[in-house]
Amino acid sequence: MSDRQLEQESAVNGPQFVLRLSALIRIARIYDVSNQAFKKQLQNFSEVILEAMEKQSELALVAVADYLYVNGVRIRADASLLSVYHALLGELSSRAIGGIRFHQGVEVAELEKFFQLFVSAEDPQNPERLFQAVADARLEHVELLKTRDVDADEIAHRLEEQMHRTGGRGGRRSEGEPGEGGGGLSAERGRAKRTFSQAVTGTRRVVQQAIKTGKPDLRFAKRLIQPVVDNIMKNEYSIVGLTALKSHDEYTYAHCVNVSTLSVGMGHVMGMPRQTLADLGVAALVHDIGKIRVPGDVLRKPAKLTDEEWRLMRRHPLEGMKMMIRMPGLSSLALDSMRTALEHHMGANLKGYPKTEAGWQQAPMSRIVALADCFDAMTAHRAYRKRPFTQYEALRRLLGPDKEQFDPTVRWALIRVVGLYPPGTLLQVDSGHVVLALSPNPEDPRRPNCKVLVRPDGTPPPDDQPENWDPMPADRRVTKVLKPEDITTINVDEHLSAF
Repeated sequence: MSDRQLEQESAVNGPQFVLRLSALIRIARIYDVSNQAFKKQLQNFSEVILEAMEKQSELALVAVADYLYVNGVRIRADASLLSVYHALLGELSSRAIGGIRFHQGVEVAELEKFFQLFVSAEDPQNPERLFQAVADARLEHVELLKTRDVDADEIAHRLEEQMHRTGGRGGRRSEGEPGEGGGGLSAERGRAKRTFSQAVTGTRRVVQQAIKTGKPDLRFAKRLIQPVVDNIMKNEYSIVGLTALKSHDEYTYAHCVNVSTLSVGMGHVMGMPRQTLADLGVAALVHDIGKIRVPGDVLRKPAKLTDEEWRLMRRHPLEGMKMMIRMPGLSSLALDSMRTALEHHMGANLKGYPKTEAGWQQAPMSRIVALADCFDAMTAHRAYRKRPFTQYEALRRLLGPDKEQFDPTVRWALIRVVGLYPPGTLLQVDSGHVVLALSPNPEDPRRPNCKVLVRPDGTPPPDDQPENWDPMPADRRVTKVLKPEDITTINVDEHLSAF
């Protein structure tokens, strides 16, 4: 088989390999290797490997610069893979793993032993433990690569060769993905994707450390948030567009990053200086940290909570504050984070929780984070709704029935950040086009940056010739906001993740 054919084969098998690997790791955390649920996932995974090895001598997964590669071919994180992608990057990063190689001859029993070690030998404070356990087990056909041993230059070289062979298209790059030359919105979108992905992966580490030690690493959180602040300070609002993406598996971490991004954006339009924005971003990132003290079955319960379960849930602001108190030195950042964790559900009218004495006032940061939290939570999947609210529907509720819960200045700031037609909104335009709002236009909230989905003649633009309005032309006017069910053939998440 030629190199070109091998690359095409990896491009086809790669996403399936990543999905099966991630599913197997999740199951291994829950069930013992003797459980039938684990054995079924193991069998599915081994079938993917054996099928690939009919044509290749190994199957190698490598993580470089927040991307996953299978046999040197980058796996694109489209909407269906986004949550799995982030989860797998987090699993590898927390163990200092740069890659995993499965060699010809690997059998189910060896795979079972490897995944048993992968879960049982996990120790974020001592990543070497897993490598030593694998070495001691003398696994002949499974090899772990350390992060420092992964040759990023070699992968970059292979991608460059692919670009030459595919006429400069790189095989699988969509417009605006990292690696494109030039500036403008295309390069901005690439930076936004990198920043957002790194923040989600890093947030997982912050939460895991808080579970282990009882307190979050605020200094590391600040390093995560600084690139978000830099994007917003440059008026690069493409990263706000990524908050419209929703993923089930990574909801906890993506929600933290969404709230942080929206909060930094609101603080920016309200005139906060860079240092304050960074502190606000951190406070927003860890606002829900107290939820790690809430029983998992209560957090994940799809049905209505009982009175006792609701009492436990309402304690998470207090639990978050208690965790912050354990921070050494109680810096101004820790104090801001403590107060935000405590106050983000109080409401501007103080009708929320926890209850306070008369005269208490939410701090400015708490007011911002409270609105960002509510806005993002309203657009999440809920078992009791047929579909989540769109960001446009959530914004209308916050400006209408729910407006008394939030500071009017902060509500105005949210409009400035997400626009009148937030990311993910389907719009019908007077020209006859149907477009999807991708990201806000800081110059005019009425004219977002859009992707054309349907032309006036009823046809979509060709896949290889996408049409973007950056931003919507000044002579165009929105005539109707469409609901997702109005055009059932359009997958909004897929378009947002590919922008």
